[in-house]
Amino acid sequence: QTLPETPVPAQRIVAVVAALTLAATPTFWSQAIIAEVYALHTLFVVLILWLALQSGERVWAGQLLAVTLGLGLAHHVTTILLVPAVVVYVIIRLGRPVTINVISIIQYGLLAMIPLLLYFYLPIIAPFTPYAQLPLSQTQTLTLYDNSVSGFVDHVSANAFRGDLQPAAVGVERIELVGQLLRRQVGWAGIILAIAGLIVLWRRRKFDLLALTGLALGAVVGFNLIYFIGDVFVLFIPAWLIVCIWLAVGILGLVHWLADRFVRAKIGSEDSVIFHRLRRQLWRNAYQTIMLVLPLFFFALPLLLVAANLSEVRQDETTQVRDRWLEILAEPLPERAVLLSNDRNEIMPMWYYQYVEQRRPDLQGLFPLITPDPAYAHIAGVLDQALLSGRPVYLIKPMDGLSLKADLTPAGTLFQVTPLDLPPRFESRQKLPDITVALPDGESTESISLVGYDISPASSRAGDTVEITLYWHVDQDLQIDYTSYVHLVAPDGTGLAQSDHRPGGDFYPSSDWQIGETLRDKHTLTLPADLPDGVYPLRAGMYFQPEPGLIVGMGSGVEVGALTVKTPASQG
Repeated sequence: QTLPETPVPAQRIVAVVAALTLAATPTFWSQAIIAEVYALHTLFVVLILWLALQSGERVWAGQLLAVTLGLGLAHHVTTILLVPAVVVYVIIRLGRPVTINVISIIQYGLLAMIPLLLYFYLPIIAPFTPYAQLPLSQTQTLTLYDNSVSGFVDHVSANAFRGDLQPAAVGVERIELVGQLLRRQVGWAGIILAIAGLIVLWRRRKFDLLALTGLALGAVVGFNLIYFIGDVFVLFIPAWLIVCIWLAVGILGLVHWLADRFVRAKIGSEDSVIFHRLRRQLWRNAYQTIMLVLPLFFFALPLLLVAANLSEVRQDETTQVRDRWLEILAEPLPERAVLLSNDRNEIMPMWYYQYVEQRRPDLQGLFPLITPDPAYAHIAGVLDQALLSGRPVYLIKPMDGLSLKADLTPAGTLFQVTPLDLPPRFESRQKLPDITVALPDGESTESISLVGYDISPASSRAGDTVEITLYWHVDQDLQIDYTSYVHLVAPDGTGLAQSDHRPGGDFYPSSDWQIGETLRDKHTLTLPADLPDGVYPLRAGMYFQPEPGLIVGMGSGVEVGALTVKTPASQG
C-alpha cells in the first residue's frame, strides 16, 4: 500500500528480510523454541494487523478481524492493547464522519465474543486437574485455581497481576530500558532502517498506517513501562514486530529511491521527449533488476543477528535443568518434603517429573505467587507457610538472606530449613530513632526495634573473629532496603572494627519485612591484631544511602553490650 509502484517480487523479498529479522531477534527467537505463549501471541498480532488492512475493502475481513481479536484475547489478555489502534485506523480509512450503527456493533461484538467462550473450558476441566488445588497440610490448601464465579473472573481478568501495574514507579531508567532492548533486537542498522520506514510513511501521507502501527507500538510499550515484572522483556515482542514492519518499508523505500535515481540519471530529465519511452523500456530491465538485486544485500541483517544470537538461544545442548532435577530427585529426601525456590521456572520442571514421569509425587514445590494469597507473595512468606505445614523443608539453591528467618543446613546439594527456636541470649529492647525518607509518592517515617543480641565468644583475643547476632523486631512497614551494622568502638568513640551489610540480601531485603516478625541478623567482626586488652562497647544500627557518599542513619545506633578482649596470659 505504501509503495505500490515497486515490483511485487521486490516487495516479497523485503518482506522475507523483515520476517527473518524478527525471527532472529533474541527475544522472539528464545520464546519461539520453548513451550510459551508469546510466539503464538505474535501470530495473532500479525493476523490482526493484516486483517485490519483488508477490512476497509472486504466485509469478510472485518468479520474475521473481530473473531481474531476475540481469539487473541482468549489467548493473551494484552491483545486488548491493539484495539484502539485498529479502531483509529478504521476511522481514518473511512474518510468521513463516523455514524454509530448499533446493529453492526452488536454483530461484531458477538463475533469477538465467540472465541472467548473457550474460557468456559476452565470450570469444566478444573475438577479433573490435579494441581488446581494442592494440599500442603491438614489446615493448608493451595488453591491455584478457584473454581467459583469470582475465581473465574479473577483468572480471566488476570487480577493476580494488577499489583504489578505501577505507573508512579516509571522513571528515566525504565525508558532507557526500552532503548536498550530495541538495540539488542535489531541493532543500530535496524533502528535506522525502521526510522527510514517511518519517514517513507509520513512523506507518502500514509497516516492510516502510521496510526495503526504507531498506536499499537505505543500501547504495547506504554503498558510495559508501567508493568513491573521480572520478564517484562518478552511482552515487547509485538513492538519489535512493528519495528520490523517499519524496517521493511524503510528498505523498500530506500531501494526504490536508489533505483529511481539511477534510472533518472541514465535517461536524463523527466521532461525530455524520450523519457517516457526509455522509462517504459528500462522498467523491465534496469529498474526491476536493481529492485530485485539490492534487497538481497539486506539479508545481511538477519544473518548477522543469527550469528550474534545463536550461541545464546540455542537449546540443543542445554541439559542443565534436566541434570539438576535428576540430581535433586536422587537425593534421599524424606517423604512429603517441600522444596522451595524464589523462581517459578526453577520449580516447574519438578511438576513435569511428577505428573508425566510419576517421580516422587509426594514432594511439593513452592515458589512466590504460586497462588494469589498474599501469604505467598514473596519467598519469605512461602518459607513461613512451608514451615507452618510441619513437613520437611528444603531450599533447592542457596538463598542466604533467608537465614534471617530460619536455620539453613547443607543437605547434599540442597539446604534443609528448620525454624528459629532459640531466643537471644541478651535481651535489649531498644527502638532506633525515627528516620524520614523521601519516596516518589511522599515521605515515610520509619524505625525498627532491636530486641536482643548474642555475642560469641563474649571474651576474645586480639585477631580473633567474633560473631554478633542482632534480633530485629519489625514494628512497621519499611520502604527502604537498609544496611545494618555492628561497630566495635574504643572508649573514646574511635572505631576499631566493623561489619556492615544489607540484612536479607537480595532474597529478603528490609523493604519486604513483615510487621510483627523478629529476624536474626548475623555479623562477623575480625578484631585488630594489635588490639589492647580491655572492654570495648558494641554499637548497632541501620542506615541507607540515598546517593553514593551520603549516609542517612536511624540516629547514631544503640549499644549492644561490650566485648572483653584479653591476652592468653591475662585469661590464665
